[in-house]
Amino acid sequence: MKNYFFKYLLCLGISILTTIPAQAWGAKGHRIIGEIAKRHLKQNVSKKVLKILKDESLAMSSTWMDFIRSDDSFDHMYPWHYCTIPDSSFSFQENLTPKEGDVVQTLKRLIKELKSKKFKDGDERMAVRMLVHLIGDIHQPLHVGNGKDRGGNDFKVNWFNQESNLHKIWDSEIINYQDLSYTEYADWIDKDIFWVESLNDKSIINWALESKKIRIDGLYPDTNNLNLSYDYNFQHIETLNSQLLKAGFRLAMVLNEIYG
Repeated sequence: MKNYFFKYLLCLGISILTTIPAQAWGAKGHRIIGEIAKRHLKQNVSKKVLKILKDESLAMSSTWMDFIRSDDSFDHMYPWHYCTIPDSSFSFQENLTPKEGDVVQTLKRLIKELKSKKFKDGDERMAVRMLVHLIGDIHQPLHVGNGKDRGGNDFKVNWFNQESNLHKIWDSEIINYQDLSYTEYADWIDKDIFWVESLNDKSIINWALESKKIRIDGLYPDTNNLNLSYDYNFQHIETLNSQLLKAGFRLAMVLNEIYG
């Protein structure tokens, strides 16, 4: 019995150390993405999606996968929020996908299910809610983790002299610092997108590789300066906004393709 209990604790500890908390972007970040997507849906698609969601907006449906974390019956979805691409890797390696799945694998499956109307988990409404959330997740650079620090959760920093971690900075701290509602934020960044060719990229793996590139290109601060504030916001707000915009536009692109 003692050996069994020890093995249980060991497995539990390993699980905690090697996973990334499910939430990516805060509620406001996900709602910004949903709001932007809504603005780029074809009119007939918008009506279909609203009917499927039972008049719940894309913005409000975007946080459903975080809302259900309190229900143990959804624990199997935990690994779907993120994936791993080591810093030294220049491609997405399927062998690093946990047996439970990851965000790349799950998005591919959801799109296939929404086209075929054959669902592994729940119904069409549930699948759309998951799609909305996970397209947001894959565009949060620290949800394409390096496999070492739980997506920056173990990288401790201060944000304006308050204890935090790098994951939280990108989830919500920078977004909340702008002091805008999610609709005001969408108004601010949803413009001049017609010239951004990469927005039209339909490859989910490429989305993950984009996030990985951001992660390794200066997202981690110098360990000699871990008190982040004005300078860090100034250096990264444009990149963060670009990821929110890409996520919103690509979500609309996927929904337009499925329902258009």
